[in-house]
Amino acid sequence: MFRALVELGRELEAKGQLPPPGFYHYKEPIRWKVIVREGGFLITPTNREAARPFSGRTSGVQAHLLADEAAYALGTNQDTKGKEDKRAVEKNAAFTSLLQEFLGSPELQDSGLEEAVSLLLQGLESGWQNRSPGFEKITAKESVEFVPADGPLAGKPLFEHPEAVTFWVSYLERASAPKKGAVYGVCAVCGNKTQLIRKIPLGVKLVGNSPLHSFNQSSFPSFVSGASPEELAHIGLCFRCADTASRAFNYLSQSDRHRKRILSDKNKRDALTNQIALYWVKAPAPLEAGEQILDASSLSKMLAQLLQDDAPKDGTESAPRATLAQMEALLQLPWRPREAALNLDDYGFYLAVLSPNVGRIALREWIDSSLENLKSSMARFLKSTRIVSPWDDGPRPHSIAELLRALNSHNPNHLRGLLRSAYLGHPPPPGLRQAAIAALRNARVLSEAKESWRYQALVALIKLVMFYGSEEVENMEKLDPQRRSPAYLSGRLLAVLEEAQKRAQGFKINRTLVEKFYGSASTAPAATFGMLIRTAAVSHLQKAGSLNPLVEEIVSALDDSGGFPKTLTLEEQAEFALGFYHQRADFRAKNKDGKEAEAEVGHE
Repeated sequence: MFRALVELGRELEAKGQLPPPGFYHYKEPIRWKVIVREGGFLITPTNREAARPFSGRTSGVQAHLLADEAAYALGTNQDTKGKEDKRAVEKNAAFTSLLQEFLGSPELQDSGLEEAVSLLLQGLESGWQNRSPGFEKITAKESVEFVPADGPLAGKPLFEHPEAVTFWVSYLERASAPKKGAVYGVCAVCGNKTQLIRKIPLGVKLVGNSPLHSFNQSSFPSFVSGASPEELAHIGLCFRCADTASRAFNYLSQSDRHRKRILSDKNKRDALTNQIALYWVKAPAPLEAGEQILDASSLSKMLAQLLQDDAPKDGTESAPRATLAQMEALLQLPWRPREAALNLDDYGFYLAVLSPNVGRIALREWIDSSLENLKSSMARFLKSTRIVSPWDDGPRPHSIAELLRALNSHNPNHLRGLLRSAYLGHPPPPGLRQAAIAALRNARVLSEAKESWRYQALVALIKLVMFYGSEEVENMEKLDPQRRSPAYLSGRLLAVLEEAQKRAQGFKINRTLVEKFYGSASTAPAATFGMLIRTAAVSHLQKAGSLNPLVEEIVSALDDSGGFPKTLTLEEQAEFALGFYHQRADFRAKNKDGKEAEAEVGHE
């Protein structure tokens, strides 16, 4: 993941979309410009947005080079509320000390820059700011930059000079070294033999501000002895790679185009149960998909549709879900790079699922796939989740986020299994089927209209686990009258008996037999259906006579297969759920369309 983030960061830097290493975009712009000239400073207000040096400081005193808060840069000690910053003198001393270090460093070669910084240092040590008009208006937290009035650098902010940037990176490398001193080794990302750091100064923003890499316990850095080894160990990265990874992470986490919250804890936004996806693509050139042109932005948006939950939040009606179907159609088209020298293996999709974890970040899953593999995996996943609605108004695929919300699960293994299936082509884990079966035993899911989206998603999940990548996956999108599995037939029969009950009572019924008997029928059919069939024969089937042939056919098929099973395994319970869902949807579609409420009778 670090390597992919560094590659992204370097690409963004080249496009001017990320600041250089050691620099950061602050919330507040630079408020004051100090023009440095012989004999005094000219202070003018400004409102300039610019990335500037950042060291990761919190409560300690640590100066930034040539651009900093006024307490550091000018020694201002008043805040916006009129309170005094008692450490302003200490902060200003740290700022001037850093200027002295810069003047004596090998990175400083430009004589014009050396002259300008020397004049600035002279002015600060002589207190020029105290007699400069406008100084009294500056508060301690406002940012200040310095600009020479004369010479080759006139009008240019000193902190943006390339040699100042180089020195600042070198300074941060030293400041980030293990406490026992510099450690040299091979960076795990760039492969260069260089100084390795103990921590990454720049925190990343997921929910709060957290380190992207940290040692949680002393036992992790086992190659270091003594007390608190995590304070002495290195993390195997050089400063430039570590800082670039953090800056790229923040670019993703603060963009709606690259971030989706998959699961949320309503009670606590920084709880471990929250799961957030960051994703991006590597696209060296646009792709052609049929007549469409897909650049990096459109590719990223399309591939992340599986993370979008379009199910209705109010539980009333089904929301339109054309996007997934359009994506499914697009995946069926041939894709080819617009540049002949490239192929799909040169393109990549990256996805990290993360959770906040007590001031740190937990990586739940990491996906790294070429577009060649991704295209076939996603197409197979969508095909496996296609199923008719409870009213049989056409099959549709389902997203990962919708399936998870239907389960009402914060289990990271459920999300991990779906991600690997959708993006890597791994078979979905059986645990998903077990969770879906348990959720289907809720009478509300089976009977309430506002839960119909959940019902469909749970059965789609069962279909995904049972028939992923198989030849039967298309047949199981809707009712298959030819299927002779005892479990599937038992599920169909329960739906027929429910339909008979509804017809016998003119569809004026609040609760059907399903709410009471679904659980027992789906686990022990032999002990349940005898009673249900007898009750139906006496009370319902005579008034819904057109269903008698279908009942006879299903019972006959069950007899041919050895009769009603005594018990059903979890896999058979899943097939029971499919049979019941398919048959019920078939009835509802014909009732809705005003047709004769009679199911098709299949023949072998």
